[in-house]
Amino acid sequence: MTISKVEATDIAFDELKDGSELYIQRRNRRLLNNHRKELRVFTKAEAVAYLDIDARTLDKYCKALKINPRRHEESQWLLDIEEVYKVRDSLPEELKKQLPFVRGESQELQVIVVQNQKGGVGKTVTAATAASGLATEFHQNYRVGLIDMDGQGTLSMYYAPESAEEGCLSVGDLIMGNYELDDNETLKEAISEAFLPTTIPNLRILPASQSDRAIEGWFHEAVFNQQLSSPYSILHDIIEQVKDEFDIIIIDTPPSLGYATYNAYYAGTSVIFPLSVTENDIDATCSYFSYIPQVWTLLKNAKHPGYDFMKILLTNHKESSTTTDLQNNLYDSFSTYLYSTEFNNSEAVRQASSLLSTVFDMSKSEYPKTKMTFQNAQQNGYEVTSQLHRDIQKVWREQEKEQ
Repeated sequence: MTISKVEATDIAFDELKDGSELYIQRRNRRLLNNHRKELRVFTKAEAVAYLDIDARTLDKYCKALKINPRRHEESQWLLDIEEVYKVRDSLPEELKKQLPFVRGESQELQVIVVQNQKGGVGKTVTAATAASGLATEFHQNYRVGLIDMDGQGTLSMYYAPESAEEGCLSVGDLIMGNYELDDNETLKEAISEAFLPTTIPNLRILPASQSDRAIEGWFHEAVFNQQLSSPYSILHDIIEQVKDEFDIIIIDTPPSLGYATYNAYYAGTSVIFPLSVTENDIDATCSYFSYIPQVWTLLKNAKHPGYDFMKILLTNHKESSTTTDLQNNLYDSFSTYLYSTEFNNSEAVRQASSLLSTVFDMSKSEYPKTKMTFQNAQQNGYEVTSQLHRDIQKVWREQEKEQ
């Protein structure tokens, strides 16, 4: 029997859907089987350098905390990141690199949106590296959150690869209301539990799932049926429920300008635009920037208070005469918005990503290639993250002055 073109199209799309789900399941199993993510570990020299104390002091506090660094194979001296944090927390104030940060009443939660409509510019790696760097490399012990607004869920694979199988709520579930509260459970408690712990003690993630791809359709239907009075503020309202549990939240966004991205923009207090230094990426991003005042008009009409800062971060950076020429042109047009340190193209960053990690939440011993390459990538990641850290600190200082 001959089928119609519509029926054939139905079958084709169903087969594409089934094939993609099978591929994703196989990919996820392969990644998880090949690399079960472990806590970052420190050798004695690394722990001494990280905590900025001498070896004798480190041994003293390990003994007081009943931590046995030589419990590992062949009695190798190692501390995991949780143990290093315990030692750091136990140190007297005069030995701490930095005192723990306590956000004042006038200092608002910083919500950093990582966005560019151009795909392939390093949004997810930027978001993951910035979050893990802020959590681990700055000893103020900031409470950092990640939100994965991209239905592809790549960021979630870094920190919550089994969240869907374990029945954890995704950001899409919270937005679309695909959940029921348990007896006596409050909305605030449900949202808080949806931010899952990671292998970094002071970093939590609100993951995405493949079903979150339905968000755009859900928004369009709800808006068409006049069921949403404010379609841009739902993510903001979710974050409001847990704003006292975090100091900094970083949102990874899809490479598109739909309701998910508008919600991220509306929830944000500041924006980072990753940009690869290639002619095509610059052209596409400039086209986006030409349109972005219209995006802001919609957000402003929805009562967004404005951003504390907006910065362009050059990514996948590799020195060449062509790159230098392109950078010079960018500085002519965007000098006040460009971060001065670029996120370098790095084999270590690519290797870490293939292991579902950043250079800040994997151990140096875990890196399979040249350790100097890994160390250089860590240093570059620290310098890149430091720029964001300085901007956040500046905002908090200004908010204290205005009180």
